[in-house]
This record gives sequence, C-alpha cells and structure tokens, in this order.
Amino acid sequence: AQFIIGKFFGLALTLFVNIAVMAAALYSVLGLMLWLQPGLAKVTVEAPVLDPQLLTAFALLYVQLLVVTSVALFFSTFSGPMLSAAFTFGLYIVGHFNADLANFEAVVKSQAAGWLGKALYFVLPNLAPFDVKAAVVHGQPVSAAYVALTTGYGLLYAGVMITLAVLVFSRRDFK
Repeated sequence: AQFIIGKFFGLALTLFVNIAVMAAALYSVLGLMLWLQPGLAKVTVEAPVLDPQLLTAFALLYVQLLVVTSVALFFSTFSGPMLSAAFTFGLYIVGHFNADLANFEAVVKSQAAGWLGKALYFVLPNLAPFDVKAAVVHGQPVSAAYVALTTGYGLLYAGVMITLAVLVFSRRDFK
C-alpha cells in the first residue's frame, strides 16, 4: 500500500513541477510577445495576453493528469508495461468522448447496448470537463464553482483508482 501511494505522490509532484514549468514558459513567451509586439498581441487574442485565468486551465490540466496517472498506476498493478500503456491510452481517448455514452441508448436500438453505454458512462473517467483551454483563451469566464466541482470529481476518481490499485497490488503473489 505504501509503495503504490508513494509512487502516486511522487508522480503527482513530478506532474506539478512539469505543469508549473510549462505555465512559466507560456507566461514568459506571452510576456515577451506583449513586450515586443504590443499591437499584434492586442489584435490577435480575445482575452488579455497575461490573463490569470490561464492558471485555471493549468490547474484543471494538472487534475486531469492526476486522474490519468491514477488509471495508469491501477493498470500497472495487474498487467505488463505495454498492456498498461495501451489500456491507459485507450481510457484517455474514451475519457474525452465519455459524454457521448450518456445518450448512447438514444442512438442504438438495442436496450442492452444502451444500458451498457450508460454503465460505462458512470464507470469510465470523464475527462472532457477538465478541458477549459478554449474558454480561457477566448476570454470566457470559468466559475470557481465549476473548477471546484471538476477538481473534486477528479480527486475522487483518482482516489478510487489508487484504492483499487492498492487492493489489487496487496493481493498479488510475488513468489
């Protein structure tokens, strides 16, 4: 249990540092752009160039990466590296289109397939709400309640995946 939790927090710290470096680099480039070409910067973007709302997008990206990392760690407890990577990549792709599964029964004629789609909607991670980059870049406000709710969902999902990873890992026989 300590190994899995320690590994997750180590990865979470690494992700935080990477996201912070990316944010600093973006703000540096935007600041340089504003300094060198102030007229161009004001014409080409809808939001202020050095908008603090960009930090909201980075924060939600971090939580999304925590969810993906927890899923990858869960898969790594019972499968090999290649299979774990394939499962994680598949769930990452499916996670961005998960909202389509909510209305799957309206699209298919089979009631069983509709129920399966609805069940998958609730079980698989929904990664689409974490993507607020387009809203932030276009100057649309992202409410604090939305950020809090999305962050809560992400942390809860990551917590469940880490708990499942600990349970699976504790039952493995390494003999």
